[in-house]
Amino acid sequence: MNAFHGFIPPELNHLSNLIHLDLSRNQFSGQIPPTLAQLTHLETLVLNDNQLNGSIPPEIGQLKSLNWLDLLNNFLGGAIPTSLGNISQLISLNLHNNSLSGSIPPELGQLSKLVFLKLLINRLSGLIPPTIWLLSTLKGLHLHHNRLSGQIPPTIVQLTHLESLFLNDNRLNGSIPQEIGHIKSLFEIHLQTNFLGGAIPTSVCNLSNLTNLNLFNNLPSGSMISHQRDMLQE
Repeated sequence: MNAFHGFIPPELNHLSNLIHLDLSRNQFSGQIPPTLAQLTHLETLVLNDNQLNGSIPPEIGQLKSLNWLDLLNNFLGGAIPTSLGNISQLISLNLHNNSLSGSIPPELGQLSKLVFLKLLINRLSGLIPPTIWLLSTLKGLHLHHNRLSGQIPPTIVQLTHLESLFLNDNRLNGSIPQEIGHIKSLFEIHLQTNFLGGAIPTSVCNLSNLTNLNLFNNLPSGSMISHQRDMLQE
């Protein structure tokens, strides 16, 4: 939160004992130096709200102690490196509001401690990898405002700790699985502006913590009986 500008110095790699590196909310430009991967004790890397461009260096995947990676609000492009799936301690991965393209790497499903996955507002396309639906530690899955396609599978029920689900403004199709109503921790579901069809699952009426259900601008059919509608309104 200063007015630093110019490139991030690659010489930061000499700070071999560094645990936290936070350069956020400045005016840094240029690329993320691959030499940051030499900071082997790094636990948090926060570079959000700058003017960084280029691609995310695959070398970042060598930071085995990293548990927090924030690169949001930059001009980063290219694909998400598959090597990020090697950061076994990662709790939060936030890459939103960049220009990342290509598909979501299935390797992200190896992040068994991941709590927040935020890839919103990019240019990601293709199917959501089946491995993502098996991340049982996830509380926030935010993939909205991309170009993702395919269906929401019944295996979403494996996200047993999920609290907020944002898949809106994509190209998802098929029906909303009944299994979504078995995720008792859900309090937000945003599926608007897709190509979802079929009936609204009656199982959503079992979500006692639900405060926001947004399904507008889809292709639903069928109806909900009156007492189910009343439960949702409550």
